[in-house]
Amino acid sequence: MRKKFKEHRRTMLLALYTVFTIVCSCLSWIFSEYRVLLFQLWYRVTAAVWLVLAIMALMLLIKLLKIKKLRDEINHRRG
Repeated sequence: MRKKFKEHRRTMLLALYTVFTIVCSCLSWIFSEYRVLLFQLWYRVTAAVWLVLAIMALMLLIKLLKIKKLRDEINHRRG
């Protein structure tokens, strides 16, 4: 149940980011004098999203290395 909630939360965040991108695009098309400002806003939000994804990938890699190390220790004790 908890895993299902996390998947829905990620889907909602992706949907919100997609809507945010579409809104920024439409507003920059409508209000051409604010195009640079809207692009900067979109760019900063996108950079933050990619930073969070990079941190999550790094954390998962560290967990994977710990699991691999633990598995190697167990196999070494058996053999």
